Amino acid sequence: METNTIRSHLCLAIGVLILGAHPSASTPRGQENALRFSCEVFSATTNAATLSARFGAANVKTAQVPWGGAEGDLSEGTVLFDTTADARLEIYWRDTTNKRNPEWVSVRGKKTRWRTPAGITLGTTLRRIEQVNGRPFRLVGFGSDVSGTVMNWSGGRLESQNTANCRVRMRVGPNWDKVTVQTSERINQLKGAPEYSSGHPAMQALSPVVYELFLQYARTPANTSCRRQVDALLIRSSGGKIQGRLNTPRLS
Repeated sequence: METNTIRSHLCLAIGVLILGAHPSASTPRGQENALRFSCEVFSATTNAATLSARFGAANVKTAQVPWGGAEGDLSEGTVLFDTTADARLEIYWRDTTNKRNPEWVSVRGKKTRWRTPAGITLGTTLRRIEQVNGRPFRLVGFGSDVSGTVMNWSGGRLESQNTANCRVRMRVGPNWDKVTVQTSERINQLKGAPEYSSGHPAMQALSPVVYELFLQYARTPANTSCRRQVDALLIRSSGGKIQGRLNTPRLS
Protein backbone atom coordinates (compact mmCIF):
# COMPACT_ATOMS: atom_id res chain seq x y z
CA MET A 1 0.00 0.00 0.00
CA GLU A 2 2.77 2.41 1.00
CA THR A 3 4.69 1.66 -2.21
CA ASN A 4 1.62 2.37 -4.34
CA THR A 5 1.06 5.68 -2.54
CA ILE A 6 4.65 6.76 -3.21
CA ARG A 7 4.29 5.82 -6.88
CA SER A 8 1.06 7.81 -7.14
CA HIS A 9 2.73 10.87 -5.65
CA LEU A 10 5.68 10.55 -8.01
CA CYS A 11 3.41 10.25 -11.03
CA LEU A 12 1.46 13.32 -9.92
CA ALA A 13 4.66 15.32 -9.45
CA ILE A 14 5.96 14.31 -12.89
CA GLY A 15 2.63 15.24 -14.45
CA VAL A 16 2.72 18.70 -12.87
CA LEU A 17 6.26 19.26 -14.18
CA ILE A 18 5.27 18.23 -17.71
CA LEU A 19 2.23 20.49 -17.72
CA GLY A 20 4.27 23.35 -16.32
CA ALA A 21 6.80 22.99 -19.12
CA HIS A 22 4.14 23.04 -21.81
CA PRO A 23 3.78 26.50 -23.46
CA SER A 24 0.01 26.60 -23.08
CA ALA A 25 0.31 26.07 -19.34
CA SER A 26 3.10 28.54 -18.58
CA THR A 27 3.06 31.17 -21.33
CA PRO A 28 0.36 33.83 -21.91
CA ARG A 29 -1.71 33.07 -24.97
CA GLY A 30 -0.28 34.66 -28.12
CA GLN A 31 3.23 34.92 -26.65
CA GLU A 32 4.42 31.34 -27.27
CA ASN A 33 6.31 32.27 -30.45
CA ALA A 34 7.48 35.77 -29.52
CA LEU A 35 10.88 36.73 -30.95
CA ARG A 36 13.32 38.87 -28.95
CA PHE A 37 14.29 42.15 -30.59
CA SER A 38 17.31 43.29 -28.61
CA CYS A 39 20.92 44.46 -28.66
CA GLU A 40 21.93 41.09 -27.22
CA VAL A 41 20.36 39.05 -30.02
CA PHE A 42 21.61 41.46 -32.71
CA SER A 43 24.89 42.71 -31.31
CA ALA A 44 27.29 45.07 -33.07
CA THR A 45 29.39 42.05 -34.14
CA THR A 46 26.46 40.04 -35.55
CA ASN A 47 26.93 38.52 -39.00
CA ALA A 48 24.87 36.46 -41.42
CA ALA A 49 26.55 33.22 -40.32
CA THR A 50 25.63 33.68 -36.65
CA LEU A 51 22.06 34.50 -37.67
CA SER A 52 21.87 31.29 -39.71
CA ALA A 53 23.08 29.31 -36.71
CA ARG A 54 20.48 30.95 -34.45
CA PHE A 55 17.43 31.10 -36.73
CA GLY A 56 18.20 28.44 -39.36
CA ALA A 57 19.89 28.97 -42.72
CA ALA A 58 16.57 28.66 -44.57
CA ASN A 59 15.25 31.70 -42.67
CA VAL A 60 18.19 33.99 -43.50
CA LYS A 61 18.27 35.35 -47.05
CA THR A 62 20.13 37.99 -49.03
CA ALA A 63 17.62 40.55 -50.30
CA GLN A 64 17.08 44.22 -51.12
CA VAL A 65 16.35 46.46 -48.13
CA PRO A 66 15.56 50.20 -47.89
CA TRP A 67 18.82 52.13 -48.01
CA GLY A 68 20.26 54.88 -50.20
CA GLY A 69 20.42 58.55 -50.92
CA ALA A 70 16.71 59.07 -51.59
CA GLU A 71 13.36 57.73 -50.51
CA GLY A 72 12.63 54.40 -52.17
CA ASP A 73 16.28 53.49 -52.79
CA LEU A 74 17.26 49.88 -52.07
CA SER A 75 20.56 48.15 -51.32
CA GLU A 76 21.61 44.57 -50.69
CA GLY A 77 21.09 43.41 -47.13
CA THR A 78 19.71 40.44 -45.21
CA VAL A 79 16.12 39.49 -44.42
CA LEU A 80 15.01 37.06 -41.72
CA PHE A 81 11.79 35.06 -42.24
CA ASP A 82 11.18 36.66 -45.62
CA THR A 83 7.90 34.84 -46.31
CA THR A 84 6.48 35.08 -42.78
CA ALA A 85 4.65 38.39 -42.48
CA ASP A 86 4.65 38.57 -38.67
CA ALA A 87 8.33 37.64 -38.34
CA ARG A 88 10.00 39.48 -41.23
CA LEU A 89 13.06 41.52 -40.20
CA GLU A 90 15.53 43.53 -42.31
CA ILE A 91 19.24 44.20 -41.80
CA TYR A 92 21.65 46.50 -43.59
CA TRP A 93 25.35 45.75 -43.02
CA ARG A 94 28.30 48.07 -42.62
CA ASP A 95 30.43 45.35 -44.17
CA THR A 96 28.15 44.52 -47.08
CA THR A 97 30.64 42.17 -48.73
CA ASN A 98 30.99 39.82 -45.75
CA LYS A 99 27.55 40.60 -44.33
CA ARG A 100 28.69 41.47 -40.84
CA ASN A 101 28.44 44.37 -38.37
CA PRO A 102 24.91 45.75 -38.80
CA GLU A 103 24.29 49.38 -39.67
CA TRP A 104 20.70 48.89 -38.56
CA VAL A 105 18.11 46.18 -37.89
CA SER A 106 14.46 47.02 -38.56
CA VAL A 107 10.92 45.66 -38.24
CA ARG A 108 8.08 47.62 -39.83
CA GLY A 109 4.33 47.27 -40.21
CA LYS A 110 1.27 46.78 -38.05
CA LYS A 111 1.90 43.42 -36.39
CA THR A 112 4.93 41.29 -35.53
CA ARG A 113 6.15 38.60 -33.16
CA TRP A 114 9.30 40.61 -32.46
CA ARG A 115 9.31 42.28 -29.05
CA THR A 116 11.82 44.47 -27.24
CA PRO A 117 13.11 43.36 -23.81
CA ALA A 118 10.44 45.63 -22.29
CA GLY A 119 7.68 43.93 -24.31
CA ILE A 120 7.09 46.73 -26.81
CA THR A 121 6.07 45.64 -30.31
CA LEU A 122 4.41 46.98 -33.46
CA GLY A 123 1.03 48.39 -32.47
CA THR A 124 2.00 49.27 -28.90
CA THR A 125 0.35 52.57 -27.96
CA LEU A 126 2.16 55.75 -26.94
CA ARG A 127 0.44 55.69 -23.54
CA ARG A 128 1.59 52.13 -22.93
CA ILE A 129 5.15 53.11 -23.83
CA GLU A 130 4.93 55.95 -21.31
CA GLN A 131 3.77 53.51 -18.65
CA VAL A 132 6.66 51.14 -19.32
CA ASN A 133 9.14 54.04 -19.44
CA GLY A 134 7.79 55.48 -16.21
CA ARG A 135 7.60 59.02 -17.58
CA PRO A 136 6.98 61.04 -20.77
CA PHE A 137 9.68 60.98 -23.46
CA ARG A 138 10.79 63.08 -26.43
CA LEU A 139 10.00 62.34 -30.07
CA VAL A 140 9.95 63.89 -33.55
CA GLY A 141 6.61 65.29 -34.70
CA PHE A 142 4.68 64.25 -37.81
CA GLY A 143 4.84 65.16 -41.49
CA SER A 144 8.39 64.00 -42.31
CA ASP A 145 10.11 60.82 -43.49
CA VAL A 146 11.02 60.01 -39.87
CA SER A 147 7.68 60.87 -38.25
CA GLY A 148 7.33 59.90 -34.62
CA THR A 149 10.94 58.81 -34.04
CA VAL A 150 11.65 58.58 -30.31
CA MET A 151 14.72 60.72 -29.64
CA ASN A 152 15.17 60.57 -25.88
CA TRP A 153 13.71 58.48 -23.04
CA SER A 154 14.26 61.42 -20.64
CA GLY A 155 15.91 59.22 -18.05
CA GLY A 156 13.11 56.64 -18.12
CA ARG A 157 13.32 52.87 -17.67
CA LEU A 158 13.50 52.15 -21.40
CA GLU A 159 17.05 53.49 -21.52
CA SER A 160 18.08 50.21 -19.86
CA GLN A 161 17.36 48.35 -23.14
CA ASN A 162 20.40 50.02 -24.69
CA THR A 163 24.01 48.88 -24.53
CA ALA A 164 27.25 50.82 -24.95
CA ASN A 165 27.16 50.50 -28.75
CA CYS A 166 23.54 49.68 -29.56
CA ARG A 167 20.24 51.44 -29.01
CA VAL A 168 16.70 50.03 -29.17
CA ARG A 169 14.66 52.65 -31.00
CA MET A 170 11.15 53.05 -32.38
CA ARG A 171 8.77 55.24 -34.32
CA VAL A 172 5.10 55.87 -33.61
CA GLY A 173 2.36 57.23 -35.83
CA PRO A 174 -1.41 57.71 -36.11
CA ASN A 175 -3.67 55.45 -38.10
CA TRP A 176 -3.19 57.08 -41.52
CA ASP A 177 -6.01 54.96 -42.96
CA LYS A 178 -8.55 56.72 -40.73
CA VAL A 179 -7.50 60.36 -40.71
CA THR A 180 -10.41 62.67 -39.84
CA VAL A 181 -10.58 66.47 -39.80
CA GLN A 182 -9.95 66.36 -36.05
CA THR A 183 -6.99 64.01 -36.51
CA SER A 184 -5.50 66.34 -39.14
CA GLU A 185 -5.80 69.29 -36.75
CA ARG A 186 -3.92 67.38 -34.06
CA ILE A 187 -1.20 66.30 -36.50
CA ASN A 188 -0.75 69.94 -37.57
CA GLN A 189 -0.11 70.86 -33.93
CA LEU A 190 2.80 68.40 -33.97
CA LYS A 191 4.72 69.85 -36.93
CA GLY A 192 7.48 72.41 -37.08
CA ALA A 193 9.42 71.89 -33.87
CA PRO A 194 12.45 69.54 -33.75
CA GLU A 195 10.92 67.49 -30.91
CA TYR A 196 7.79 67.18 -28.80
CA SER A 197 6.96 65.63 -25.45
CA SER A 198 4.86 62.47 -25.54
CA GLY A 199 2.77 64.29 -22.92
CA HIS A 200 1.78 67.05 -25.38
CA PRO A 201 -2.07 67.29 -25.32
CA ALA A 202 -2.31 66.78 -29.09
CA MET A 203 0.03 63.76 -28.92
CA GLN A 204 -2.05 62.22 -26.14
CA ALA A 205 -5.29 62.81 -28.03
CA LEU A 206 -3.82 61.37 -31.23
CA SER A 207 -2.67 58.23 -29.36
CA PRO A 208 -0.16 57.00 -32.00
CA VAL A 209 1.14 53.43 -32.07
CA VAL A 210 4.50 51.88 -32.92
CA TYR A 211 4.95 51.32 -36.67
CA GLU A 212 8.69 50.58 -36.64
CA LEU A 213 11.24 49.07 -34.27
CA PHE A 214 14.91 49.45 -35.11
CA LEU A 215 18.32 48.92 -33.61
CA GLN A 216 20.94 51.58 -34.18
CA TYR A 217 24.66 51.05 -33.68
CA ALA A 218 27.31 53.47 -32.47
CA ARG A 219 30.13 54.80 -34.58
CA THR A 220 33.02 56.89 -33.26
CA PRO A 221 32.01 59.53 -30.68
CA ALA A 222 33.00 62.30 -33.09
CA ASN A 223 30.84 60.95 -35.91
CA THR A 224 27.90 60.36 -33.58
CA SER A 225 28.09 63.90 -32.18
CA CYS A 226 28.40 65.39 -35.66
CA ARG A 227 25.47 63.38 -37.02
CA ARG A 228 23.20 64.48 -34.19
CA GLN A 229 24.06 68.12 -34.80
CA VAL A 230 23.45 67.79 -38.54
CA ASP A 231 20.15 65.95 -38.00
CA ALA A 232 18.94 68.60 -35.57
CA LEU A 233 19.81 71.38 -38.03
CA LEU A 234 18.08 69.59 -40.90
CA ILE A 235 14.92 69.01 -38.89
CA ARG A 236 14.87 72.63 -37.72
CA SER A 237 15.57 74.15 -41.13
CA SER A 238 13.00 71.98 -42.92
CA GLY A 239 10.21 72.61 -40.45
CA GLY A 240 10.20 68.94 -39.52
CA LYS A 241 10.32 67.71 -43.11
CA ILE A 242 13.49 65.71 -43.67
CA GLN A 243 14.52 64.53 -47.12
CA GLY A 244 17.28 62.32 -48.52
CA ARG A 245 19.56 60.09 -46.47
CA LEU A 246 17.61 60.49 -43.25
CA ASN A 247 14.62 58.50 -44.45
CA THR A 248 16.36 55.44 -43.01
CA PRO A 249 16.84 54.20 -39.42
CA ARG A 250 20.16 56.09 -39.23
CA LEU A 251 18.62 59.16 -37.60
CA SER A 252 20.39 59.71 -34.24
